[in-house]
Amino acid sequence: MNSRVQTKSAESIQTEASETQPYAPSFLDRFMNWVKQLPVPYWLTYLTLFILEGIVNHVFSWVDGWLPAFTFSPILLLFPLWLWGSFAIITYLNSISLDALSSFRPLLDVSDKTMRRLEYEFTTMPSRGVIFSAGLWFLWYWGLTFLAFDSFYRAYGLGTFMTGFTVLEGLITYLTGGVIYYHSIRQLRLVDKTVKLVKQFDLFRLEPVYAFSIVTSRTGVAWMILLSLTLLIFPIDIAFVPTLVLLTIQVVFAIAAFFLPLRIVNRRLVAEKRRLLAEHNQRVQSTLAQLHRRLDDNELGEMDQLNHALAGLTAEGKILTETPTWPWRAGLFTGFLSIVVLPIILFIIQVVLGRWLER
Repeated sequence: MNSRVQTKSAESIQTEASETQPYAPSFLDRFMNWVKQLPVPYWLTYLTLFILEGIVNHVFSWVDGWLPAFTFSPILLLFPLWLWGSFAIITYLNSISLDALSSFRPLLDVSDKTMRRLEYEFTTMPSRGVIFSAGLWFLWYWGLTFLAFDSFYRAYGLGTFMTGFTVLEGLITYLTGGVIYYHSIRQLRLVDKTVKLVKQFDLFRLEPVYAFSIVTSRTGVAWMILLSLTLLIFPIDIAFVPTLVLLTIQVVFAIAAFFLPLRIVNRRLVAEKRRLLAEHNQRVQSTLAQLHRRLDDNELGEMDQLNHALAGLTAEGKILTETPTWPWRAGLFTGFLSIVVLPIILFIIQVVLGRWLER
């Protein structure tokens, strides 16, 4: 009998685990989880790997003869930036998404099992999606390499060894680091899915509502920082049009990442505000009707109470009117826009300097 009880208990535990973890983590999640478990901060590990790959790139360039010995070229840091920078951003966004989900928890009428599942989904990518992302990037990379072979590899005078190494390094970078696109889009869709679980938003309880704006804004900011560093490293004269297209797509994506997942929250808060204002207007109408009746009947004994009631209703109306319905704290949007403008300014500066130097 005891063995049956133990077997049943083990089965129930396994069932619960499968429900809260509906799919196995991808190999990239396993790698990033391993990095997080190291006795040093994850960002330091990624920074170390970034530096090591940059050193390897330079050593191989010196051996190949593309660069004179001990000469530095920032373009050799491009693939390390896209690879380890992407992993660092994904790890960071996973961390703050858990904090946001915890802060948003009071608005969710869900079980602890559902919460554990949401936490798992926010921080773990399914293998199928990662493989699909890698397949798309594989096709994109080979097409890009074919089109840019003469304008980059031959124009820059890379030797046979360095050309092969750079092509391989770029392929690995695109297949793995490119998953940041899939991760961000998937996580933002999860934000949209989670906020839709809220049955009722409270206009006077906005602190939990602001939680996910941290995730959406910092997703956009992370993209802009990565883009700005890319513009500082990559000479846009090599591929002006692709760089301009990349800049446009990234800026649009960053703005969309900030707004779109939270649009349902704004609509729900606006609807709640309108409901409260409608109730408020009914009370104002009722109080004014009583005031008019007493004036018409010359019953002035309760006029002070009615005046106090109207003053209170006026204050309430002002509070309701001024209560914000955007699901982020004051100043967050302004700060976000200032970061979005940064890569645009860098792009314009590079174009202007390039044209000026050509004269």
